[in-house]
Amino acid sequence: MRITKIIILFMTCICFPLLAEQSGDKRTDALIFLNASEADPIARTSLRKTGLTIENGDLWIWGYRYTGQQGNGVTRVRRDRMPARVNTFVRAGLSITQVAAGKYHIIALDDRGDVWGWGRNLRQEATGGQQKRNGKKDDRYVNEPVSVLKEQDVIEIACGRYNSYALTRSGDVYSWGNNLRGQSGTGTRSSAIALTKITGFGGKKIVKIGSGYDSGYAISEDGEVFAWGDGDRGAFGEELVGKNRFQTKPKAITQNLKAGITDFSSGKKILYIGGGSAYTMILLDDGRVYGMGKSSRLGIQGPYEEDEELPEDNDDGDSDDLDENNDEIEDDRDDYHKELTPEEIDEENEKREDQGSTHPTPTLVTTNVRSLFCRFRGCVAITNDNKLVTWGHKRGIYKNILYGANPTIRDNIHGPLTKIDVGHQHFFYWNEEGQAFGVGYGSSRKISPNNNKRQDWPGLEMKFLTDEMKRVYGDNYILGQVQ
Repeated sequence: MRITKIIILFMTCICFPLLAEQSGDKRTDALIFLNASEADPIARTSLRKTGLTIENGDLWIWGYRYTGQQGNGVTRVRRDRMPARVNTFVRAGLSITQVAAGKYHIIALDDRGDVWGWGRNLRQEATGGQQKRNGKKDDRYVNEPVSVLKEQDVIEIACGRYNSYALTRSGDVYSWGNNLRGQSGTGTRSSAIALTKITGFGGKKIVKIGSGYDSGYAISEDGEVFAWGDGDRGAFGEELVGKNRFQTKPKAITQNLKAGITDFSSGKKILYIGGGSAYTMILLDDGRVYGMGKSSRLGIQGPYEEDEELPEDNDDGDSDDLDENNDEIEDDRDDYHKELTPEEIDEENEKREDQGSTHPTPTLVTTNVRSLFCRFRGCVAITNDNKLVTWGHKRGIYKNILYGANPTIRDNIHGPLTKIDVGHQHFFYWNEEGQAFGVGYGSSRKISPNNNKRQDWPGLEMKFLTDEMKRVYGDNYILGQVQ
């Protein structure tokens, strides 16, 4: 039987500190190895146009970097520039153990338990207002990592599309960023919040967190499961309509889960809880996966909307290609996409979200899963036998590329798998040969340095990325694993 030793920076819901050789305060490029027997998602993000991965404790970024995402002190980095490490962490001798991201902002957890943020910061989603508290300007676009939580011993981080969360070892949950749908969990729907501790758990110690598109989740030490933010389409296990769908404080949903999950007693059985737009997914410790919310996201062969032939670039009406002076930034759209006004986008999105069936009662999706991550309209899972499985919304411009009406085994990939990085509408996966492949939305040349084309399975090899990494680590370094 073949046994693969894999570099894993964190297993599902468990963080492993990385050790690096250091000389004084400066870390060397010595290799960091942590053996495990599974390929869990490493970069768990909702980044739309930006590529990101953790390698050797370093954070590598490529593709769209026009709002500070590169993190190296320059706000605009052209999309055709080569991938690069975030130098702040290299210089400080810090290893990155977790990374999470929204559409255009990034937060990272280092091996000392400190949280950093940078990128687009229009709603304080990157910094949580910490620059302001330190007497500095809280820029709209932050081009270097800013310390958000220090000396708090953070063990887990997560992001919605425009907000962020952090969990400390002592059981405190912090949130910051956009709050129009109550996703801060602090009892209001203000436009944005600075770094704030959520106090709505009834004094219970929280041991696990998760995030959806505009929602947050937490599980307490005694197994109570909480959700807050946008509970649209039954995403929290019950029908919430009108303004009631916006839960501004943590809401206990344990009883809602018991209604559909066989033999479920408490959240202690949950390895992963999270979701995307109008749905929630749960992975139990026995490998079962349950979903609730909009059926076209759940992988249960729900009806699919006929009007979803919409461009993916502007599905939420944001001015993503405008800089601080409202000047147009270079356009990443390929020839397939047409441009809609924000008003047209809002109208189409409202029609789209009102159609299709809903499953508010938790429904069994699949089994034999050991690792799960969901975002936007679909999920990626790793099975106990190291298979890559995807499901979710399958219409629109991504017909059958990313997901599948039911859980679909991607048995034509260039495996065996060693590492998975997940974005808004794209995957990067790594194999035993140290190769990296990209699948899905190719905007901003994050899959190919030559074009923005969508890539179907089994994906396009990303030699431009691996070649640059080997230039730093050496030709003998096998990326994404250890043999």
